[in-house]
Amino acid sequence: MEIAAKYRVSKSSAREALREMEAEGLIQKKRGVFGGSFVAAPGPEKIMDVITNAYLFGEVTASDLAELRRILEPGLAALAADRRTQTDLDAMADCIEQVARSIDKGTPDQTLAISFHTLIADACHNPFISALMASLVHVFQQVLAKIPDLETAKQDLVYNRLFYECIRDRDKARAARVMADHFDTLDAMIQKEATLQIFLPDNETGVNNQSDQTRKDGMS
Repeated sequence: MEIAAKYRVSKSSAREALREMEAEGLIQKKRGVFGGSFVAAPGPEKIMDVITNAYLFGEVTASDLAELRRILEPGLAALAADRRTQTDLDAMADCIEQVARSIDKGTPDQTLAISFHTLIADACHNPFISALMASLVHVFQQVLAKIPDLETAKQDLVYNRLFYECIRDRDKARAARVMADHFDTLDAMIQKEATLQIFLPDNETGVNNQSDQTRKDGMS
């Protein structure tokens, strides 16, 4: 193995190092005549892995991420109002229609509703913004999937329609203002999820997991 000879290590050590680098997403292996190990191009999935793992392992909470979004997204809404294209508007309108249909059926799809925020980010036409928002939304889809509340879904749909109107009309100031107001609703959703988790039994004896949830979300 060329890399083993170059760095004067054993072939088994070189293979193990390459396996670890592949697992970290730093390199990718290709087969065939022109195959081998190649430096992997950075992609949005790397950001998603970092944020998702930080949430799943308790390093950050849903409240922490919501606070970041509260700071970030009003500016993104204003930028989207400035940069959006007709294609962006069509995608937003389609998302709103799908969410409305799920509510009419009595089975609100809040994971789809929150994906509207990735469309706002995409309308900024900045690849890093899109990657970051996709990662944040991925976490909140996991949180909101557990609380398919019809009234909350209806309220969220109202906001998505307001976002659409502001961005369509290129009203940057109003887009930022509506987005800031929206986070009061999001905070209520997170609090509801925290309350539900507190009273979910850890086992068949019905012992609740209040201490675990308090530690995880920082809400007591």
